[in-house]
Amino acid sequence: MEGLRHGASLYDFVSAGNAPFTYPPFAGLMFLPLADVSVPLLQCLWTLGTLVTVVLVAQMVARETALPAPALAFVLILSAPISSNFKYGQVSVFLAAMVTADVLLMRGRRAHGVLIGVAAAIKLTPLIFIPMLWLAGRRRAAVTAAATFTTCGAVAALALPGDSWRFWTTEISHVSRLGYITSVGNQSLNGVLMRFDISATDRSLLVIVVGGGIALLALVQAGRVARRGDWLSAVAITGSASVILSPVSWTHHQVWLVFAALLPLRGRIRGYWVALVLAVMLLPVTALGPPVWSNIRFLLAVAVTTVVPFLPTSPDRRYDLGLGSLGVTLRSMGRGVRRLTQVAPRARVAAFPDGGSRQSTRNTPNAALPDSGSRQSRR
Repeated sequence: MEGLRHGASLYDFVSAGNAPFTYPPFAGLMFLPLADVSVPLLQCLWTLGTLVTVVLVAQMVARETALPAPALAFVLILSAPISSNFKYGQVSVFLAAMVTADVLLMRGRRAHGVLIGVAAAIKLTPLIFIPMLWLAGRRRAAVTAAATFTTCGAVAALALPGDSWRFWTTEISHVSRLGYITSVGNQSLNGVLMRFDISATDRSLLVIVVGGGIALLALVQAGRVARRGDWLSAVAITGSASVILSPVSWTHHQVWLVFAALLPLRGRIRGYWVALVLAVMLLPVTALGPPVWSNIRFLLAVAVTTVVPFLPTSPDRRYDLGLGSLGVTLRSMGRGVRRLTQVAPRARVAAFPDGGSRQSTRNTPNAALPDSGSRQSRR
């Protein structure tokens, strides 16, 4: 950002870890004020901001599921995507929070769509949520999101004309600048095909045909469940499609796959599904090697977009994290304990109004009654 102030190009910057700037120019404008903050302070503030954002996302999801927000935040923090955001100081969790807030909290408001448009101007992958809004019947919000994205791009073009031209005409297609994209950290379809040594021409065709087909199916299904009122599932399905279709989907991009654990499947399969998603997204399973494990999160995204939407779902919007009858039992026990803790003090006050002990009631049969007389006299 310091170089940008002195006329340097965003796309000539390379960090100490050999990582170039890969976002649209509007992101550079958003990050420019951070140039005045010292690196140690910025690292602390960014980490704190990431933590606060995770908590806010958990609270938004809790409103939709009736699950406790602290438990959701704990699971998110343990997940590989959020851990990666903490480790590398990424913006993905902030963008996910913006999209989630727009979809879950802004519905019916005039500003519905604005946050998705801004998020897409910072990083292009949230663009996929614009057609989701359209197919969900929120066409005004879709137009608002597209207009916001365009406006942000225009602002960047006015402020950084050279970088804007360079990004939209050259850098946007230089996927190789994004790092070691053949590694298992990249769980996009493009990354999977690269690990299988598919040629560039065939790979591009497969991404367009297969990846585009999966994304289209996912958007249709997301629109369907959103019109039914299940916006959280629509977000999870659409976000999972972005993981597949994006040229590069690093671990910190994959927050949407954690949301997929909350898809409201019916019956016993819900428990198995939750266990599968949490195991894949919390454990370092991609390190177990090819061909399946190294691509397991891509396969999970495919399942979320092409299989799970067609399985029987429950109209009950309350989730029990797959515990089934055990979850019901634990909740019943909790209610019972709360009732006992509420009744016990009242019972003690009624039994010992003058502070007497249990021993005194044994020696004085009428000690359990108030001085004013018996139960009948109180009536």
